[in-house]
Amino acid sequence: MQVKQDLSSLSTWAKEGPLERQVFISHTGQDEGARIFAASILKPALEAASLAVFMDFENLEPGCEWSRELAFAAANSAVVAVVLSKQYTQRRWCMRELDLALHSRRAARKQQQPLVIPVFYDNESEILQPDEIVRYWQRKMPASWVDPQRWAENICAMKEERQFVARRILKAAKDEEVGVARRVVDAAVRAVPVQQPVEGTVFGREQEVEQLLKLAPGHLGVWLHGMGEWHTKLQQLTLDWLT
Repeated sequence: MQVKQDLSSLSTWAKEGPLERQVFISHTGQDEGARIFAASILKPALEAASLAVFMDFENLEPGCEWSRELAFAAANSAVVAVVLSKQYTQRRWCMRELDLALHSRRAARKQQQPLVIPVFYDNESEILQPDEIVRYWQRKMPASWVDPQRWAENICAMKEERQFVARRILKAAKDEEVGVARRVVDAAVRAVPVQQPVEGTVFGREQEVEQLLKLAPGHLGVWLHGMGEWHTKLQQLTLDWLT
C-alpha cells in the first residue's frame, strides 16, 4: 500500500548523528540530456575535487531495496545536487528525493541540514510552473499518495536558493556545461571540506622516507630537508620514537 509522504513520515528517514560526507545527485534518467550531464560531466567534476558521490546507477547494489537506499541518501547526504528539468517534475521518485532533502531533517529537528544545490538544466520558466505541477500530480495519483501543493512549492523554492545554478544557453556546448559543473563543485566543497581524516603526521629526513613509510603507513608525511648529513634534533627524536 502506498503511503503519502507527509512531513512526519519524512522525518523517519533522518538518521542520528552527522550527515554523510557525500554529494547525492538527484536527476531523472528519462531526460537524456540531464542524465548525460549528471553522469558524464557533473559526477566526474565532483570526484575530481575528491568528493564522494552517490548516484543511483553506480551505488545501488543488485537486489537492494533501491527506494530505501535513495530515500536515505537524499535525506542524509551533506550535499544534494538536484538536476532540474521539465521531466524531473513529472517523476514521482525525483520529487520525493527533493522533498526528503528539503524537509526530512528539519521535520526531525536535526541540527545539520543538507546543502541543496539546484541546477536548472532546462529553461527556468518551463520548470517553475506551480499550478501546472499541482494539476499534473492531482491527475496522476491519488491524493493519499502524494502532496502536489508541497511538491510544487519545493520546485519554486529552488529559484530562491542562494546556490542555484542555471544553464544560460539552452542548447549548451559541453564547455558551458563544464562551467555549470564547476559552480556546483565550488558550492559543494564548502559543505564537505574533508573526505577522509588524516591519521597523523610524521616528520623525517628525506633520506629516511622509505623507512618512515613502513613504520607509519597511512600517515601524512612532511619531509624536512636537512643540510647535507646534518640531522635536526626534532627529526631524530621522531624517528627514535617510531622505532
